[in-house]
Amino acid sequence: MEASDLFKCIADTQRLRILNLLEAGPLCVCHLQEILDVSQVKMSKQLSIMKQMALVESHREGTWMIYSIKEPIHGLIQNNLNYLREADYSECNQLQEDLLKRGKLILRITDNQEDCPSSICQQIDCC
Repeated sequence: MEASDLFKCIADTQRLRILNLLEAGPLCVCHLQEILDVSQVKMSKQLSIMKQMALVESHREGTWMIYSIKEPIHGLIQNNLNYLREADYSECNQLQEDLLKRGKLILRITDNQEDCPSSICQQIDCC
């Protein structure tokens, strides 16, 4: 994959935020929607683009569609995510805020395991 293709991917705010969240572990589409406050249609479109680029992968667990970042994460993506999380710009602060929301969501899931597909539970030992 060309570097320019990767930069086009992370130049989109939604895709950058999704990669940021998935780097911390797998999430269901509905949880990504909740954290990013976007519609299912928009989320599916962004995930489809990233799946075609082989940056994310998915699997179904019952009615849950679980997405995770494809390992190994491309170095260009990893380095940019690391840099942007540490940068002191308002746009970059959103990445940290998203990770905080993700942490709160994971805590909520531990309290209500019915909202917890097994692949997400495995990362937090709640099930």
